[in-house]
Amino acid sequence: MMYELRSYDIDPERIDGYLAWANTKAMPILMGQFGFRVKGFWHAIETSDGPAPVTNVHWIIAWESEDEMKERWAIARASDEWKAAMSETMDPDQPNGRKYHRVVRSTLLAPIPASPLQ
Repeated sequence: MMYELRSYDIDPERIDGYLAWANTKAMPILMGQFGFRVKGFWHAIETSDGPAPVTNVHWIIAWESEDEMKERWAIARASDEWKAAMSETMDPDQPNGRKYHRVVRSTLLAPIPASPLQ
């Protein structure tokens, strides 16, 4: 098993809108229709030590292999449902054309033997 760590820099002024979109649109489509094995989805919060970090959203998806990850993402991204959901996140007035996402990162992780997630 491998894990994809997706980390985003979401505009802090729009985080509530993004989280609502992720909860009601993205996650139901990806987990329901496409069977993504999402292990967790988190957003960083302000603490007594200061504001949330710039990279403020993280989620993890379990995959059998890198090939499965690439194949499932390609199928999802080609679907009308995903395209419609993603169209809600676009904003032509933003420098990168996106309403919420400033930066998107994806890292493929392999567990060590002692990891609880194998």
